[in-house]
Amino acid sequence: RHLELEDVHDPLLAINFARLYMEQSDFHERFSSGDVNVDRSSESVTCQTFELTLRSCLYPHIDKRYLECCGKLMQTLKTDYRLVEYLQAMRNFFLLEAGETMYDFYVAIFDKVKEKESWQHLSFLNARLQEAVAQHYPEDSSRLSIYLENIDIVKKRLPVHSIDGLTLSYKVPWPVDIVISSECQKIYNQVFILLLQIKWAKYSLDVLRFDEPIEAYEKPQETLFENSNWSFEALKSPVRPQIHRMFLLRVKLMHFVNSLHNYIMTRILHSTGLEFQHQIEEAKDLDQLIKIHYRYLSTIYDRCLLREKISFVKEAIMKVLNLVLMFANRWQAGLGVSKIESIEKMESDFKNCHMFLVTVLNKAVCRGSFPHLESLASSLMAGMEQS
Repeated sequence: RHLELEDVHDPLLAINFARLYMEQSDFHERFSSGDVNVDRSSESVTCQTFELTLRSCLYPHIDKRYLECCGKLMQTLKTDYRLVEYLQAMRNFFLLEAGETMYDFYVAIFDKVKEKESWQHLSFLNARLQEAVAQHYPEDSSRLSIYLENIDIVKKRLPVHSIDGLTLSYKVPWPVDIVISSECQKIYNQVFILLLQIKWAKYSLDVLRFDEPIEAYEKPQETLFENSNWSFEALKSPVRPQIHRMFLLRVKLMHFVNSLHNYIMTRILHSTGLEFQHQIEEAKDLDQLIKIHYRYLSTIYDRCLLREKISFVKEAIMKVLNLVLMFANRWQAGLGVSKIESIEKMESDFKNCHMFLVTVLNKAVCRGSFPHLESLASSLMAGMEQS
């Protein structure tokens, strides 16, 4: 425009401006005839072409500076604000990677339930949590707390859901709370409750003693292992089938719970956690880091079978876990309570749930919908031979 005002006509300059700011079709039409007059109206200039010019000329310099600033920001978050340490703390306490520490906490709750004592007092829960965490992670004890939320009345009827209201809270400082938001903690808590339910079922079976049902039935002065004269054959004939079936059912339940426990803790949480750590190290900017964290949470949420679309699978698992808790109670109560009919009912319920889960998981694996379920399906299939 300045050249035109100064009455300077440069055909070569006009052609090059036309190439930059005009559509290719317009360019060929206008200059095929040798006419080099350029229409400088706004219609001949497209925003798209101008944006491409900016991208090729200006954006590389901006992008270079942007990556440098993001690198400095990521370094500051990781070193000065301990981002990686806080992400690890979430996995330690919510995903129970700090096994020994969290074991001391949740076993205190399970023992209270086993003894039929009240455990819902916040003072008790927080005291046990602080005591467990302070031994190995003193810097995190002041950030952790626990409270109880209301549970659906229908769920309260099933023992396994009695701990659903437990909610962990971790005080995340700014600016790390941009990555670990309150919404993220809600997802962490849902996985935390599922893990507690599995741990509870596993613990209930692990602590059962073989002599408990006999002691409750015959009230001997010495336990099974202290009495050298005790033998299975010495029991009264009506009792022997019940004890035998209880022992077998316990082994089947233990196989199921251990298979589920190993799948969640190793195949899902451990392996996914390793991938997450690598991705965090490779993150270039904060937006990418936030997306990586959300994708990680979404992955473990899906693979822990918490998604609504496969809720029927989780319901079947909950039925088995609830059956485990009922079985443990009847085991401890003795053969006087565990009639042969109740044992048959537990065997039937477990067999139905077990068969349903194996069928559903195998179909999902064959379709390729959930390849990560293959290890769980195979393990439960092996247990079908015993059912």
